[in-house]
Amino acid sequence: MRRILGTTIFRQLVFYSLLISVVPIIIIFVLLFSRMEDMVESELNTSHVQILSQYLNNTDEKLRRYQESITSISNNTALIDYMTDHSQPMHTRGTAISEEVAKSLLLDWPSEIWNCVVYSLDEENPVYGSRVTVMGAARKEPWYTEDRMNKAGWFTYYSPVGHTRLLSIVSPIVTVNIQDYTKRQLGSVKLDIDLNNLLRPVDPGSYTVLVSDAQGEILYCSEEDQRDIFEEYLSSGHLPENLKESYVEEKGALTDMEITVRFFFENRELLDKQKEIQLLMFPILLLVLLIVLGCACIYTRRFSSRVEGLVRKFEIAETGDLTIRPPIGGNDEIAQLDEKFSHMLRKLDQLIQKEYVQELEKKEAQFRNLQLQINPHFLYNTLETISSMAAVKHIFPICDVCQRLGEIFRYSIGKNYGDYVTVEEELHHTQNYVSIQKMRYNQFEVFYNIEIDTKKQRMLRFLLQPIVENAIMHGLSEMTSSGTLEISIYNDKDCMMIQVADDGVGMTKEKVEELNRFINSPESRKDGRKSIGVRNVNQRIKLSCGEMYGLTVESEPYRGSIVILKLPLLDTEGNTDEI
Repeated sequence: MRRILGTTIFRQLVFYSLLISVVPIIIIFVLLFSRMEDMVESELNTSHVQILSQYLNNTDEKLRRYQESITSISNNTALIDYMTDHSQPMHTRGTAISEEVAKSLLLDWPSEIWNCVVYSLDEENPVYGSRVTVMGAARKEPWYTEDRMNKAGWFTYYSPVGHTRLLSIVSPIVTVNIQDYTKRQLGSVKLDIDLNNLLRPVDPGSYTVLVSDAQGEILYCSEEDQRDIFEEYLSSGHLPENLKESYVEEKGALTDMEITVRFFFENRELLDKQKEIQLLMFPILLLVLLIVLGCACIYTRRFSSRVEGLVRKFEIAETGDLTIRPPIGGNDEIAQLDEKFSHMLRKLDQLIQKEYVQELEKKEAQFRNLQLQINPHFLYNTLETISSMAAVKHIFPICDVCQRLGEIFRYSIGKNYGDYVTVEEELHHTQNYVSIQKMRYNQFEVFYNIEIDTKKQRMLRFLLQPIVENAIMHGLSEMTSSGTLEISIYNDKDCMMIQVADDGVGMTKEKVEELNRFINSPESRKDGRKSIGVRNVNQRIKLSCGEMYGLTVESEPYRGSIVILKLPLLDTEGNTDEI
């Protein structure tokens, strides 16, 4: 039956543990997986935007530099002087103008520059060079129009050589007459840029770059084999379904130019990232489930075994065996049930033995009554007779001993004192004992340091004398020279402290620890090598006053011992003082 009970509890605990742990874990992992997919997609989109933004910034920077170069050439005073100075030969002037143009074109991307030419409007004073000619030569070109050459701007066209798409930036060359502040156009400078080299990405990745102008004409396509598809897309505004599912589009524009840049990123990267997440998450989920399952089995097995142990104790108690078994560990309700059950067995055992113990106590009381039938007055009268005989013989120390012994005897068996006495009465009893011991040994002095009202404060009877006796017998009597004994009584916060200190032979650290263990041991065992009186004092204090009170021993070899009693503050009415 016990085995079936343990198995049933084990199965139920495993089932409920898995129910409240595995299901939430799976839900959390599903939500986490979805969240990570969204994060990956968001990161990829952010990465795509950054790639496009970096591409646009780089291209804008290049165009800005080219525009600055053209502006620098058109405002070059030396070049203007050469164009207006007709005193020199045209070829000399052309060489100088070409050198000025070359100086202004020292850029970081020379492979992108297709050509840069200055066209002069002064047909009567022509000038020729590697980078300069007359406007008549430009008029023969297919790209020429009056509008393009007379104002600053840009346009694109195909070069007749190699059928290369070029971007031309034009800036007029103007001189100002400082006398009448009139302007006169001397010509124009035109910079041709290879669009393939300009718009080609520095680091081609898993994406396609498509650049188009305001009319929807493709200026650059990184995938020439798909140009027809993208031309159809620009004309219709829709990608084919196969490309729409395979690509993600990001779009931007170049600054100050009606040029649109589109990046088509492949979805394969997103699918690869999602697959990586799956390969990472599923083993972790499996590992977590195995750990949860293992921990659930270990915990439930341990829990059910503790329940089985408690049931086993019940079965043993049913047989009549009330022996207290080792406790079941833990801090939960099972441990509390075990503790209460053991306490119940202990009480039950005490109740069963109560009648037997009470019968023994009755017999012992009868025996004590027989012993106490001797009249105490006979002993007092005998001590008085001895004292009188000593006084007649003038042996007064014997008189003093008899007087003190009589007081000790009355204090010991007196019925008027009760369990609690004043500190003054306990101290007087101890002084009588010390006086008799001094007559016996005569090798120590006693000092009293009393800081409380001894008539007001109360304490248990027979606490101080056993401690003083232990100090004399085990500390001072073994000395070859004289010693001292100091008894101090004082208040410490809400406690009364009694300190008995001697400068006798003392004890080693190991003996002090052994003695403290003995006097604080709850087991009632007799050991002739240890101070039974000190242990009894400690047990009486704890039983009467509580566990927070008691006795401690401190000692060092050849430096004496100190016994400290911690007692509650009680006034003469038995109430605890408020401090």
